[in-house]
Amino acid sequence: MVNGWQQWLRMPGRGAGLPLVLLFLALAGLFAFSHDRAYFYRDGWHDWNSAQTLAFAENLSFRHNLLIFHYQSRDADGRVSYPEPYGRFPLGAYALVKLAILPFGDTDFTAKIYAGRALMLLLFGGAMLLAYLSLARITESRWDALTATLLAFASYYILYYSDKISNEVTSEVFAAMLAVHGMTVFLCEGRFRQLVVKSGLALLLGWHVYAFLLPFITFGLIIELIRLRGTVSFPPLIAGQLKSYGIALLRSRYLLLGVIMLLFGVAILAANISNEYFALKGERSWRELPSVSSAVARLGGDEYSNIKRADRLAPQVFWPNQFYRIAMMALPYAVNPYEIKGRIPRYRPGEYPAFAYGALAVGLCVAGIVGVRRRRPGMALLLATLTASGFCWAAPLRHNVISHDFESVFYIGIPLAAFTLALLGVRRLSGGWGPGLSPYFAIAALAVFTASVSAMAGVGQSRAELSVEAAQMGDYAALREAADDGSAIYVPWAYWELQHGGARMAMPYFLAGKTLIYTDGIGSDKPKQAGDYLLLFTREDIPALLTPENREVFLYDWALYDQWRRTADLGRPIIAGGWQVYLRDGHLAYVSAECANRDVAFFLHLEPRVAVDLPAARKEYGFDNYDFGFGWGGFILTDGACVVERPLPDYDIAVIRTGQYNADGRIWEGEYRLPAPSTAASGR
Repeated sequence: MVNGWQQWLRMPGRGAGLPLVLLFLALAGLFAFSHDRAYFYRDGWHDWNSAQTLAFAENLSFRHNLLIFHYQSRDADGRVSYPEPYGRFPLGAYALVKLAILPFGDTDFTAKIYAGRALMLLLFGGAMLLAYLSLARITESRWDALTATLLAFASYYILYYSDKISNEVTSEVFAAMLAVHGMTVFLCEGRFRQLVVKSGLALLLGWHVYAFLLPFITFGLIIELIRLRGTVSFPPLIAGQLKSYGIALLRSRYLLLGVIMLLFGVAILAANISNEYFALKGERSWRELPSVSSAVARLGGDEYSNIKRADRLAPQVFWPNQFYRIAMMALPYAVNPYEIKGRIPRYRPGEYPAFAYGALAVGLCVAGIVGVRRRRPGMALLLATLTASGFCWAAPLRHNVISHDFESVFYIGIPLAAFTLALLGVRRLSGGWGPGLSPYFAIAALAVFTASVSAMAGVGQSRAELSVEAAQMGDYAALREAADDGSAIYVPWAYWELQHGGARMAMPYFLAGKTLIYTDGIGSDKPKQAGDYLLLFTREDIPALLTPENREVFLYDWALYDQWRRTADLGRPIIAGGWQVYLRDGHLAYVSAECANRDVAFFLHLEPRVAVDLPAARKEYGFDNYDFGFGWGGFILTDGACVVERPLPDYDIAVIRTGQYNADGRIWEGEYRLPAPSTAASGR
């Protein structure tokens, strides 16, 4: 018995728009739960890439020949350079981010973060819409398409990175679904031109589209080869048959698509490489250009990285990891019983059910495709493309995939295919009442998707961490206000340290286009003259301090600070070795009169006065470890002296042990016992 509501839904032309309305309700929930903060507030690649991409977009201009970079450097001769240019992808996604933030001018940097996140969520919604439209057309069931789409886009990793401002996740998922929609229209209506245009537009947003084009073209050619067996002997034994066979293949639109997309991709890459070469004024060889060096590293040409990752790249480790990732992509977050352990999803002993679920999802896809291949070859081809696409990316790019958890989202094709085939199986097995259940399945999927989005809203930084980040971002905004246009800021620590954590990585974003980021050139024997300003994590209450209200990061007038540091009476060093170590105002200053060798490492072991102050991981050793290198805070004074500033923790310290070491052991070391707290207050 079919009730009136179900009968109305099943009438031709009735209720056709209702699944689309529910899809837009789901997307409204995504915006409501996900897009509530204009900060780089989530850990790992999320905040790092977001801040980095915004810096890229800020700097993207014809003035820099469209070079992708996040900071500039200036040497003692005043020559500006780009120490770390970045050119791994087509410019399309960067251009979209640039357009999104352009209306907010040169002041409202918080609004730009919000705008960047809004753009990514719009692209995420666009990807879901395209996936729904493709499945609805290929299955001829809007309700099944809606259910499969909602469940496939409800997993942990795709939701976690849905608003990451980057060209590597959401924008490329949108690009992939755009190409998939072109494939669907081609299979259903034969519109080859639309397929080419959509695939070309998708390719402007990123290279991941090739992972979908490769299986589509390959499987399409195989299908045509099978069809040719009816007209040409197979294998062709006669020259005339061989000629007919070859002509038929050359006329294949799948082969033509492959040739067009290959040439288009080569043209994009050639434009990138040429642009980088001329933007960098020919100072780098072709092998050292960012697009080339990045491609070599991602394909396994970086020998050092391969040595470090050898254990994870072994097939018996790599592929179980990938099936575990597939499981995490195929399980909606709201009903996922497995803990997401760490930033990189890895298969671990004891997690056989998760591994088995990933294998089950792939097996369901393969079995379902085999089952429908004769009755609905177009559907089989599209679902086979979706199933194989993740593997077509992971296998050749395994050196990159193994270290980046967000690469898991490119298994999105497997849950799309698996849920679609599962629903088709239910319809087939249930007979006449199957279609009547479809709306209920879709409503349940909507509830699961909304619950997953709601749960994801609580994943990220805690309130305390968000408060610290807000303070740091406020500090960077103050730095931008205090620094003059065109000035150079001397940043005396390793840039790598700045890249981990959204707020720290945000420094090039907040200073992009206005100031030059100056680094001291570790390893160079050429004396450097610092810029106009000095940026430190330590606070000195002296006239050189330009941002007295800052809490985390401080800006100084370099000339005044340099003069004060060279003439200040630091008192007697607490430890004298290869470097003089001074204790002042809650931090240590390591000073060396000469900077002949700045590639140095120090150990710093602190013994607290009260043992309970030790972190749990250090209690068995009896001291806290703060080892560091020169690049973690070292800078050069104008008289050639080296200085390294290291802030001390807040707890009461009884003993300071420090020194310099190298691969052969300790070069020098010393120990200093602090006076009791009653007499130490004036010294600290």
